[in-house]
Amino acid sequence: MIKTDVIVKTASAEVVNASLEPSVLEGEEVVVTAGYFSESDKAQPSVIALSREEIRRFPGGFEDVVRTVSTLPGVAVNNTGGRNDLLVRGGGPSENLYTINGIEVPNINHFGNQGTSSGSLSFVNLDFVQDVTFSTGGFGARYGDKMSSVLALTMKEKHTDNFEPKFTISATQYGVDFEQPLGNRGNLIFSARKSYLDLIFKAAGLAFVPVYTDFNLIGHYDLSPKDKLFILSLSAINDVDRDLSTYQNRVENAGILGNDQYQAVAGINYRRLLGWGYLETTIGTNIFKYGFKQADPNLREFFRSDAREREINAKIEHYWVASKKIGLRTGLSAKTLLFENQVAFADTIYDRNGNKTPIRALGVPQSSDRDDTAAKSALFAEADWLASAKLKVNAGVRLDHYNFLDQSTYTSPRLSLQYQVHPQHSFKLSGGIYYQSPSYVWMTNPANSKLKALRNTMGIIGWDYLLKDDTRVSVESYYKKYDNLPTGAIPGVNDYIIITNTGTNFGGAREDFQSFGYFDMVSNGHGRSYGVEFLLQKKFSNTPFYGLFSVTLNKTELVANNGLTYPGQYDQRVITNLSGGYKPNNKWEFSAKFRYFTGIPYTPMYIKGENPQNTQAVENLPDEYLTSRLDPGHHLDIRVDRTFNFRYWTLILYLDIQNLYNYEIPLRPNYNFWDNTIESSSSIGILPSLGFSWEF
Repeated sequence: MIKTDVIVKTASAEVVNASLEPSVLEGEEVVVTAGYFSESDKAQPSVIALSREEIRRFPGGFEDVVRTVSTLPGVAVNNTGGRNDLLVRGGGPSENLYTINGIEVPNINHFGNQGTSSGSLSFVNLDFVQDVTFSTGGFGARYGDKMSSVLALTMKEKHTDNFEPKFTISATQYGVDFEQPLGNRGNLIFSARKSYLDLIFKAAGLAFVPVYTDFNLIGHYDLSPKDKLFILSLSAINDVDRDLSTYQNRVENAGILGNDQYQAVAGINYRRLLGWGYLETTIGTNIFKYGFKQADPNLREFFRSDAREREINAKIEHYWVASKKIGLRTGLSAKTLLFENQVAFADTIYDRNGNKTPIRALGVPQSSDRDDTAAKSALFAEADWLASAKLKVNAGVRLDHYNFLDQSTYTSPRLSLQYQVHPQHSFKLSGGIYYQSPSYVWMTNPANSKLKALRNTMGIIGWDYLLKDDTRVSVESYYKKYDNLPTGAIPGVNDYIIITNTGTNFGGAREDFQSFGYFDMVSNGHGRSYGVEFLLQKKFSNTPFYGLFSVTLNKTELVANNGLTYPGQYDQRVITNLSGGYKPNNKWEFSAKFRYFTGIPYTPMYIKGENPQNTQAVENLPDEYLTSRLDPGHHLDIRVDRTFNFRYWTLILYLDIQNLYNYEIPLRPNYNFWDNTIESSSSIGILPSLGFSWEF
């Protein structure tokens, strides 16, 4: 594979890793050729790989891994500002798997929503990332317990023989990195970052300010030429700082869910090279603490949730080249969860209409105190078969066991084919079943132990054509059939809700606490999502420009427990992305991104007192649930980078401007109870940001 975007700096050495993927080969000799698209050689479709530099320079991406991949084909646009939600091919924010060097991480975002993998921005430092592989479907049997996507991060290895510091200031945070070699066998990299938005937001007089801090530590060490060790430690501290000095601020804060969190991830990956393959062992632990609360304008608290989830996991994977045509991958994994969740509501709370409502009217238990354990385990086998010079096959099966469900065991067969018609173009076909266990927070309600694992049966067909060594075009069509989706059990109260179709905001009274999943649910929901995606991608090469153009056409329909069909909350029929850049020399780089997207469904909202059906309600539920659709939206982001190379240090400056022409992006209606108005468009306007990094 040809490595693009290798940045040469005077302050530090840049190490280029030439990694090899395990593969079966036919023939007595091996010819190694370089290419720009490593993902094109895989049997699985729907895969895109990005380097660290491609993510760093992406306009409007805030140097954030999740935010950057959210602009790739098949991912819906969440108009809500300040969110990292991967909404993949009609799926919800809980359907995505994150891995870091093979170690599973439940969520890599600050201010994560309990029970999902979304949040506000990533706490993984991009400086530590080597590259990213994003799969939006068709992934192999080694990946499980998620239905829609896999985001696999590979962290960079040994970078220098010297101690090297780096200081950064970006649009949202400031921080410092340190890299320390461990002899000639490995290295340690540490970073600490803190947001400074509180200083800006307080100066602007805002009533609430998100504040966060994160720490990253990774290490690589070669125990021997055949034994490699990787360690990972991530932690994030999140808080919402509130100004309650005025009654207006207290009214505004009454609609915002208090959100204090602590997230910690630690893991070890050990790989041993064998004569005909390798053996890999990973051990990890995740600790997530969530503190949610909400109070009325008189500071009387009517909701509080204190949750602690600790997961201990282990996985063993073995890859064996059985012959010149067959490679076998087998493995097993086990997870143990310690789950504590105390939830308490007042007898009456403020609902989405701003009215005092008995908590029982929302179908939510008034209190719950759950202290429990759960276990997950899995076995998988996966084979790569070179059936002929033109046909590659990946076939596998996975067996998952969830001990906290009444129906506990599920089998997932998967198959992917690639037929190489010509060295420049190929066809791909994939089909499989993907199961996902219910989120732990839903188990706060004991009635939900009867839920089944969620099921996605997916089929994909695609065509890939290499126009030039650095340019490819691909077309894919997919069909997803959803079954066993959790939906509300109480007729007329919540039987129109499918829980996976929620969770892309910060929750609370504004949505009657629905996205937590505290209410009684049954696995009666089902639906489908289907679409076509077009991608044209040009990598940076000898020609000093790069770009990506994609068009996604799709539709999502879900059937709730009441028997009615609703569009998916993230049902965006057309999504167009155009991004690219020009790098005339090693000093300057210019890039831009344009997005156009059709509107998502929403529930109509009325000024209180003017609703023809109910003057005390701002929404008519369930009658008008998701019956309207937002207008289309679009925006343009640009970025300019300037690099200064001095003898012993390097300075990189950048200017990033989001929403360059100040377009007011349509948003789902939000009721402002202070002045009784409905807000339905973004008021952020043009958002410029300056940043720099200083490397020694």
